[in-house]
Amino acid sequence: MASPSPARRRFALFALAAAVVCVSFPLAEPVLWTADGSVLTKLLVMVDRAVEPVAILVLALPLGVLIDRSRRRSVLVRSALLGAAALTSVAAARALGAPTWPLLLAVMPASGVLAMVTGLAQDAYLPSVVRRARLLPANALLTLLPQIVVVPMMLTGTIWQDSAFLFAVGLALAVAAALFRGVSAVERQPPPRAGLCREAAEGIRFTIRHPVVRAIALYLVLSALFAEIADAAAGGAWETAFHALSGADSGFARWMMSAPAYIPSVLGALLAVLLHRRLGAFRLAWWALLASGPFTLLLALSGTGPGWIWYVLGAAVPATGTAIAAVSLLSHRQVVTPHRLLGRTGALLVVLTTLADGVGSLLEEPADRLAELGGVAPATLATVAALAAAVPLVRARRSAADHDAGPSQSDLPDHGDGTSLNDAADWPSSAAARAARRAGPPLAALALLAALPAADLAHGRITTLGECAPRYDEAARVPTGERAFICGARSSGRFAAISDRDLLAYGRAMCEVYPGPHADERLITPICPPAAAKAQAEINAEEAEYRAREAANQKVCDHSRHHPLIKPVRVVRDRMWTDYGVMESFEYDESLPEDPFDDGLLDRAQDDDLVAAAPGHLIILSHSDYDICVTAETYRTRPPVEVKGWHQVVEVGYRSITGHIELMDPMAGEGLPNLAFRGKGHYRIRVHYRQPDWEAMTPQHLLIMVFPGEGDRVVEHRRPRRTTGASAGGA
Repeated sequence: MASPSPARRRFALFALAAAVVCVSFPLAEPVLWTADGSVLTKLLVMVDRAVEPVAILVLALPLGVLIDRSRRRSVLVRSALLGAAALTSVAAARALGAPTWPLLLAVMPASGVLAMVTGLAQDAYLPSVVRRARLLPANALLTLLPQIVVVPMMLTGTIWQDSAFLFAVGLALAVAAALFRGVSAVERQPPPRAGLCREAAEGIRFTIRHPVVRAIALYLVLSALFAEIADAAAGGAWETAFHALSGADSGFARWMMSAPAYIPSVLGALLAVLLHRRLGAFRLAWWALLASGPFTLLLALSGTGPGWIWYVLGAAVPATGTAIAAVSLLSHRQVVTPHRLLGRTGALLVVLTTLADGVGSLLEEPADRLAELGGVAPATLATVAALAAAVPLVRARRSAADHDAGPSQSDLPDHGDGTSLNDAADWPSSAAARAARRAGPPLAALALLAALPAADLAHGRITTLGECAPRYDEAARVPTGERAFICGARSSGRFAAISDRDLLAYGRAMCEVYPGPHADERLITPICPPAAAKAQAEINAEEAEYRAREAANQKVCDHSRHHPLIKPVRVVRDRMWTDYGVMESFEYDESLPEDPFDDGLLDRAQDDDLVAAAPGHLIILSHSDYDICVTAETYRTRPPVEVKGWHQVVEVGYRSITGHIELMDPMAGEGLPNLAFRGKGHYRIRVHYRQPDWEAMTPQHLLIMVFPGEGDRVVEHRRPRRTTGASAGGA
């Protein structure tokens, strides 16, 4: 069996090392965030997210100059070793029990900077490892290899967060450094040094002046600026599609809805390899963006039919086009950029995209608000943003054709395999180019025309009842606002399949014809000011009537106070109301033969329609529809019997087993203070009841006398006289 060629061997080592580095730093990041294991973790994450972008902005260009000054292989080896040392130092400190947060303050942002340096050096070194005709397939393979680790982790949800894994990642970076060291590609001597500022300015000047590299920079900046718009549209569509899932196939659908997170990078790399020879790298980039961008409109269909299918297509197809463009543009930039400037131009692109990310984050809140509305607007705006980002590439397509000859031979290394880096086979024939120019825009237009009519009829986001929090606000105010309207409409069960956007439009249309016969006044009140004003007026009238009735009832209670014949120990007066006409005192002790709740006392109380007692359990009945003017009096001796003015008077014996006689409404939990003034022991309880004025709705009256006494005998001092209306125990 023939041994692999030197070119294949050196690329195999390079690809394996690059894949290890590409995976290691992202996998280490969550481990670093939890390595301290204390309350400082959140603070460390905040510091990392604030410091790392600033460090990249400040250091990217100087590090790009350093990459161009040095041999790229040496930069890769050193950055991988520094990353290994940084990560293993954290693992070692944790294993020794030392505080890790001071170390993490330096390691967390440093790992991000090292990842950036390794990526820049890798992109700058690749043209020395493979010949020009193999650049795009090589970049595609470098995109695919990390997915071997990332995709299974995403599918299984596996995340390692212990110090042993952090040490393993550091060891993997050390292995990657050894693999980079074994790549024996020929590199030209670095150019003479001319000063940091001059060399950085040379890279900036080249990027600005070269039409193709300038177009690539503008595309990357616009993509970063508009990223929040696309993310918000996709996030809103995902929520709509996810909430609409039901049935036996929902498990498969939920699994497929995660496809846009990992399929596009794999599919994009494969399609780039298959198509680049027919279209050319640069043309393939803008062609893919224009053809895939309009599919974003399918996100607007996520609320109708099989919404998860529209979400997957609307998110995965544009992401695949972006992945194709990323591989193609990187490969084309490596061809047209002089070898000595690859590090500086790549660093400048990193600075520009980092700045654009920061500015684009300001669009996050407006984009999220727009996505909550659903409908066509979020997807349309995301589509326009994606196509707008591709405009610089389309405008530079003629310049790209002029620069396809690439840099001079003197600027590119010789691989010794007899193949020129300017092989014409890498670029499309004129017939293929003409076919691509003719087919690309029409395909994009057809996709746009096919998606627009369907998107115009699409459903937006649907707020479910589970997302509507229960109301704890003041019941005396009418709830207003779009959220209150949507949640109120959902509670009726009539609009389960109607999107929030369409439901709001329906409500506003009814408000326009209010108070016509077709307007549902109760439904539209939260978003219709005239209906809300009427409902609030009704509530205010009810509140005023309620307060007037409360004042009148209190006046009745105040004017009908009982005057004791002998001096009581304590007098308690209150105006009460019960849900079910029951006032109850409950004492529990393990010595009781049965649970007081199961002692049948309520049935016994209903026998005489007023009061019943058992050890530790006392019940007094009243009418549930009327307020009660309650007076409770405690005496040291037996008070005289009073029956005049009362409809019923009953006396029972009661044994307090814990020293707490606290009569209350068992539903509301509010009632009288403790009436067992002598603590545990035997008491006699005499209950007087006066009926209300049934027609005038005045309160009923209860007088409760509590005094020491033995015996369980029930004495009816006055039997009730049945009248038209209701008895005391009307519950």
